Amino acid sequence: MRYLIIFVFLFSTYTVVAQKKITTRNISDEIEFASVDRVGELYLITKKGQIQKFDVNGKLLSVYKNEPVPTLFEPRDGSRLFAFFRTSRKFEYWNPSFEATNSFLLDSAFIIDPWLACSSGDHNLWILDAADQTIKKYNPRKSILETDVKFPETISPDFSNIIFIREYQGFIFFLDREKGIHIFNGMGKVIKSIAVQRLSYFNFVGEELYYPVDGQLRFLNLFTGEERTMKLPGEFTMALLTDERLFLIQTNSVDFFEFKP
Repeated sequence: MRYLIIFVFLFSTYTVVAQKKITTRNISDEIEFASVDRVGELYLITKKGQIQKFDVNGKLLSVYKNEPVPTLFEPRDGSRLFAFFRTSRKFEYWNPSFEATNSFLLDSAFIIDPWLACSSGDHNLWILDAADQTIKKYNPRKSILETDVKFPETISPDFSNIIFIREYQGFIFFLDREKGIHIFNGMGKVIKSIAVQRLSYFNFVGEELYYPVDGQLRFLNLFTGEERTMKLPGEFTMALLTDERLFLIQTNSVDFFEFKP
């Protein structure tokens, strides 16, 4: 079993240069959030509630126009998308055209006040329950809680500041917009916090977590502890990476770049 290394032993900085720009796509609505799936395709969530899906070269593939927009959207591998709706206590799996293939209501006997939920593996969920301030791993096929632990008040005393949750490489990551990123192990125990105020997103590429700091991207290798920063070839409100693409996202546009590390 691999473990996240708490202590950073190497820090480096490099600049992305001479990346070929593929295209710029102008978006008619304000972009509020974005994500990429494992295939490398881009999803834009707009202020009016659309989700627009683009291929790696900037071609619009499909648009989600139903209401409401999910509280948390996770494209996963691109073939089975995950959506959580807080108000209706519902989570769904969608096909690539944003059509629901499975829809489930969270059982109030197990989860009283679901604040956020993300997928865990193929079928399970990690859920933040605001009623009792807990982290719960829920198996909907068996209707059981596999994990139910208290979320440390010293880490994030106010769930309203936690705006994102994601499982990756066996860890669970929480984004607190006031305190930064909290990393928990698969048993629901905190193992590391990264202090960054007013952080609006993070993402992953390979074995690295990355997030924006001072107009750059900062990376943390989850298994060696190595850190590095990367300067980018333009301004952005969000910057997302895949093995082959760099997406620089602004309020109403996206620049698509070839990416060669």
